[in-house]
Amino acid sequence: MKYKANKVLCKVADREYLFKSHLEAKVAGIIQLWKDVGIIKDWDYERTAFVFPDDKWKVDFDILNPDGTFYYIEAKGYIDNRTKRYLKLLNKYRPEITVDFFLAHKNDLQKLRRCRKYIRNVYVITKTGYSTI
Repeated sequence: MKYKANKVLCKVADREYLFKSHLEAKVAGIIQLWKDVGIIKDWDYERTAFVFPDDKWKVDFDILNPDGTFYYIEAKGYIDNRTKRYLKLLNKYRPEITVDFFLAHKNDLQKLRRCRKYIRNVYVITKTGYSTI
């Protein structure tokens, strides 16, 4: 099954972004809130691509912590085999990298069960915000 989302033009903190989905726009709003309250120092959208021998993965969000360290966030409306492959490649070639996931549906967590060890935190979007799994 191929997941197809509609692109969304959205303003976040006085800057316009063209997100690939409504989910990414929601996650950007949450991340901006984290920045506003001091949980993170800054964030950027689709800035980093991890290059592997036969593939590359452009992550959705780069997160800068207050201590200067980075981690990455991926927003997923649908978990496919390619996503699981990226996680395995990242663990193989860049094990020092930390990735969090925002999922549109809690039942997608089951699809990540074998790759869960490569993910630091998993959040699920809810009607009122998000919850941590």
